[in-house]
Amino acid sequence: MTVPRTEALRCLLSGAILLGAALRSSPALAQTGSLYGRTVVSVAYTCDGPVETADVTRLVAVRAGSPLTEAGTAQTVRNLFATLQFSDVEVEASPAEGGVAVRVLLFRSFRVYPLRFTGRPGISRDELRRALQFFEGSVYSAEDVEEGAAAIERRLIAEGFPQAAVKPETLFDRQRFDARVTYRIDAGERARTAPAIFLGPIEPYTADKLLARARLKPGDRYREAKAIQDAVRMREFLQEQGRLKASIELIAAQPSEGGRICPVYRASVGPEVVFDTRGVKAKRVRRDVHGLLEAQVFDEDLILQYAENHEKELQRKGYYRAKVTYSLDQQPERVTISIVVNEGPKYSLERVVFEGNASVKDKTLLKLMVTTPRGLPLLHSGRLTDEDLKGDLDAILGWYQAHGWVGAKVGPAGARDGSKPGRLVVRIPIEEGPRTLVASRSLAGAEHADASALEKLLSIRAGQPFNPNLLRSDVSAIQGYYLDRGYLEVSVRDEYRFSPDRATAEVTYRVEEGLRSFFGKTIVRGNTSTRTDRIRRLATWTEGAPFSEEKILEAQRRISRTGAFRRVEVRPEPADPSDRERNVQVDVQEGRPLSLLYGFGYQYVPDAAENRNDPFVVGGVTSHNLLGGLRSAGLEGQIALSGRYRVQLSFRDPFLIGDDYPFTSVIFASRETIQNINLDRLGFVNEVSRVFGKHFRAALRAEYQRIRPTNPEDLSSVEISQFPSADQPIEEATVGPAFFYDRRDDVIDPHRGYYASLAGKYAFPLFAAEARYTKFAMQAAYFRPIGRAVLAVSGRFGGIFPYGPTDIQVPIAERFFVGGRSTERAFETDLLGIPGSTVDYNTKATLRNPPDGKGSCAGSFPTLADYDCSAGPRIIGGNGFVSLSAELRIPVAGNLGAVAFYDAAQVWASFSQINLRFEGVDGLRQGAGVGLFYMLPIGPLRAEYAWKFTRRTIPFVVQDVTDPNLQPPPVLAHSQVRESPGEFFISIGFPF
Repeated sequence: MTVPRTEALRCLLSGAILLGAALRSSPALAQTGSLYGRTVVSVAYTCDGPVETADVTRLVAVRAGSPLTEAGTAQTVRNLFATLQFSDVEVEASPAEGGVAVRVLLFRSFRVYPLRFTGRPGISRDELRRALQFFEGSVYSAEDVEEGAAAIERRLIAEGFPQAAVKPETLFDRQRFDARVTYRIDAGERARTAPAIFLGPIEPYTADKLLARARLKPGDRYREAKAIQDAVRMREFLQEQGRLKASIELIAAQPSEGGRICPVYRASVGPEVVFDTRGVKAKRVRRDVHGLLEAQVFDEDLILQYAENHEKELQRKGYYRAKVTYSLDQQPERVTISIVVNEGPKYSLERVVFEGNASVKDKTLLKLMVTTPRGLPLLHSGRLTDEDLKGDLDAILGWYQAHGWVGAKVGPAGARDGSKPGRLVVRIPIEEGPRTLVASRSLAGAEHADASALEKLLSIRAGQPFNPNLLRSDVSAIQGYYLDRGYLEVSVRDEYRFSPDRATAEVTYRVEEGLRSFFGKTIVRGNTSTRTDRIRRLATWTEGAPFSEEKILEAQRRISRTGAFRRVEVRPEPADPSDRERNVQVDVQEGRPLSLLYGFGYQYVPDAAENRNDPFVVGGVTSHNLLGGLRSAGLEGQIALSGRYRVQLSFRDPFLIGDDYPFTSVIFASRETIQNINLDRLGFVNEVSRVFGKHFRAALRAEYQRIRPTNPEDLSSVEISQFPSADQPIEEATVGPAFFYDRRDDVIDPHRGYYASLAGKYAFPLFAAEARYTKFAMQAAYFRPIGRAVLAVSGRFGGIFPYGPTDIQVPIAERFFVGGRSTERAFETDLLGIPGSTVDYNTKATLRNPPDGKGSCAGSFPTLADYDCSAGPRIIGGNGFVSLSAELRIPVAGNLGAVAFYDAAQVWASFSQINLRFEGVDGLRQGAGVGLFYMLPIGPLRAEYAWKFTRRTIPFVVQDVTDPNLQPPPVLAHSQVRESPGEFFISIGFPF
């Protein structure tokens, strides 16, 4: 028997039509009568084009060894049609020895790929794509393509191309079943603008008066965007003239004689609005009201909103008893608005008095309030506002109810004069009532739940104070438990019964579980170049597992994070009544195969020897979906005027090592400058990572790199006895883990929470690699609000442990450095250290050689005119460091903020030398400072100055390093240098 092919099944997109298509196959099968119920001995399929075999096999619901059923054939048709890959599906069944043989006949749909625009489009290709109702990867429809041509023509006409002609062409590739759609566009010449027309009364203004504000003049090339902007400008002009009810909008672009386009505006001037004010300037009221008009129309509600806003603003400035009143006199030609502002005296809050809080201390309640008596400037201004006070009363009432005083009443609050003029005392009355404890807690109706698992989720316990908030939280937790296990119809309600004296409460959670649902097939659609199995691997469920909304959301996030798709929608279908399985449709729209990165930047590099201006350019290209496998590969580079550069080739595979362990590999080459030593690096990094839950990430990294100094003549400038060959050419192979735990409320601008990180590295001999050491670095930071400000503290700690031959040193690029905008801001970048141990202040002198000389020593040392000098300090670095920081981030106005901070840090030659003493020869150096920051979308732009706690005079010597065979170098002179008072930094991003 054969399920007949029908043209009505082509291009079926909705679930209802797909179901209808499946059911239409049933009567034909039923007519034979003898095949349903027989055992299926074989299942095969044929297709007129290429398909993913594994995906088709997975979606066929008829299985060999099982009886042939009407439901199975219908499900097969539904599943295959849902992929949108097929224009028709037929099922054939024929008698065979031992049962029935089934064959599925598939007929491929054509997909739109690629979608191109040629000719003279007149507008950008992105705008042309937005005019269409389909996209690359859509199922081909001749009707959609023709409608697309008409839509593009309409868009071009609106943009000033009245003679635009669009011709669609489609070429069908029957090998790949791609429909190559090309729109050949001849936009023609952009039309000139004709004088605009206004529909509606514009008196007492004239058209010329309004159009004087327009930038699109008669004779200019017409553009709809400019005409729309002109409507905005004319409306703003009228509002500035007091016509606050004015309205002007572009409604048409009318072709006119001579091939011109005439903008047509609907206009209404409205009456003149006049402000009669007392206690405030009319100009300011008009400006504030005009600002509110950006989001709404002018009416009495707008004036009421202004009055309320102005009262709140005055209260925030200290005028607690300020009053703003208004009245309206509306005439046909004029609306007069009278505004009276009575600021009254300026107040600050002296104290808060609680009455009736017998069980709770005043100190506990004060901590719940935003309203606080006057204290430190900027932290506690002592301003009293009704808005804050109302929120405080709600917070206090919530605290009482959360701690068992369910019937508590708080407020209303009252304000009276304080002990001095200009001071206020706030009185907050409280009726606590009896405190209720939980006598018992039970769970009813949870027949299919793990009792011990539910017990761990519940917050309410017998003997604890009755808390309605925890009650609601428990209900949500129980519902979440069931929803994650497929019980989508679950209903949970809480019941509680108080004792007559309200001293105790009996709590019961009643659960109605409902029917359980399970995951069915995962149907991917919309992908043209991406392999279906790669997308399915990002969905963490398995067929037959209990249905979970959380896993649906996680799949949405994981697929979106690949960067390969413009649009991702993961949508479950209704459950099949027969088996409660829910198929899940994953609709994707693939993005562009390549993305480009280009730009330029500027870096100011402070240096002990010289300060450098170092502009640079960046560029790169990235593929987010290499070979259709959701792999990404990219080539990026940066090169600076100074010769500093970095080039890297990266590759990332989200599934190379299991579904949850993405693999990243980077090959890089760079030149970086550590003072006057240029280090060339060439190497690669391989990393495997995994995210555990929402907050924890772990990674394992292996790295091999070759480090070469490119100016060996300068090596002597960093050589001291502790590091005799610190910058010799070296290769290193390392492996190590990294862990990051993050509980901040905001990554860019945290106000509360904390994070901690730990990274380790082990260098060992491999191939030509010589470096041998173990390294670790730790950091933790904590954030909490204090009034309007945020207190942030951070600690960093690290150590390096060399092993093996003593002549193999830790490369300077791997050592620790402190000082600068992210560690100790009172010192120059990377130049905080112990003189003679981790920073070198000595001056290196060589006999003068004019072509290569660095400058005569005569300026500082008159007796050494025959020498060129290279002065310190120079970075040496060390194998142990500690950095401590604390700062108070205080909002000032809008995105502007101020910061006061304290830093302490030091770097030691070896880990064993670390000590936590402050100052002294080798203790933590301290600094403090202030600064301003402005929040940008990418983080705060900071400007800070820090002072050293102690300024030191550091002795140094002038050494003759002309002959490298003389060790130690001969001393030519002795001198000393005085440290600077502090340092100034400009940077982006908080230091921690």
